[in-house]
Amino acid sequence: MVHISRWAISRRKFQVIAGIIVVGLLISPLVFSSKKNKKLVRFGVITDVHYADREPAKDRFYNQSLDKLHEFIDKMNEEKVDFIVELGDFKDQDVVPDEVKTLKYLTTVESVFHQFNGPTYHVLGNHDMDGITKSQFLERVENTGIAKDKNYYSFNQKGVHFVVMDGNYSIDGKDYNKDNYTNVESWIPVEQIQWLKQDLKANRLPAIVFIHQLLGDSKGMKKSAQNAPEVRKILEHAGNVLCVFEGHVNSERHSKIKHIHYYSFIASVFGDGLENNSYAIVDVHSNGDLKIHGFRKASDQELVNKK
Repeated sequence: MVHISRWAISRRKFQVIAGIIVVGLLISPLVFSSKKNKKLVRFGVITDVHYADREPAKDRFYNQSLDKLHEFIDKMNEEKVDFIVELGDFKDQDVVPDEVKTLKYLTTVESVFHQFNGPTYHVLGNHDMDGITKSQFLERVENTGIAKDKNYYSFNQKGVHFVVMDGNYSIDGKDYNKDNYTNVESWIPVEQIQWLKQDLKANRLPAIVFIHQLLGDSKGMKKSAQNAPEVRKILEHAGNVLCVFEGHVNSERHSKIKHIHYYSFIASVFGDGLENNSYAIVDVHSNGDLKIHGFRKASDQELVNKK
């Protein structure tokens, strides 16, 4: 296993009595407990698999992605994690796009993903719509317990609430698809923002958000959701969001805005050979600590709720 670095990240101290008030809202006693810090849930994360049966281009080794994904699945089964999630750009396409081949790449990589012995979840990335439509992608993947037509959704696992967002929209609220995904800025449309607000209000468990694009403090980067500040305000007001996990940028980036961590992972498609694979296991603890166990190029990290 190759690790890059290890560093600790502190988050603002939360009060630790049952029925605490966080940002003016009542949080379930399950959120944080000072008496006994126990592991609530453990899940596996991989991002930017970019599978296509094509030759490498620069540092993207598309035709090695299945082997890298197999390694991830084998490790997650061995570790018996509660679920796995991929953070977008699951598949790719040929240099000269061919819809039939692109759909085949998607069904092939999905068949490997479902060798995991447990729940599986997908986050939509921009390249998931290159050569096909969003609906074509959704029809061919399975998010456990979620309706096929849902591109953003939420679920609970062992006392933690998980939110999957879709940043693949243009400024006018239109879906990314095979005709417009290239160089389109990412936006979270009004309808999804309203859904997010209501979803977090209705679920007072500690929450973790998954999205492909960046929501953190990225200073107008093209790889960010362009209305990220508006979305962050909702997350901050909710009071129970621990962290936002992101893909898209092929680097381990961290920012802490108000009381929320924003963390991105390294893409698995980059680099020749399994030694350049990248994936992680995340442990969520009852006191709000998040521990990331990195494999291959991913590093171990601690996102700590300091007492």
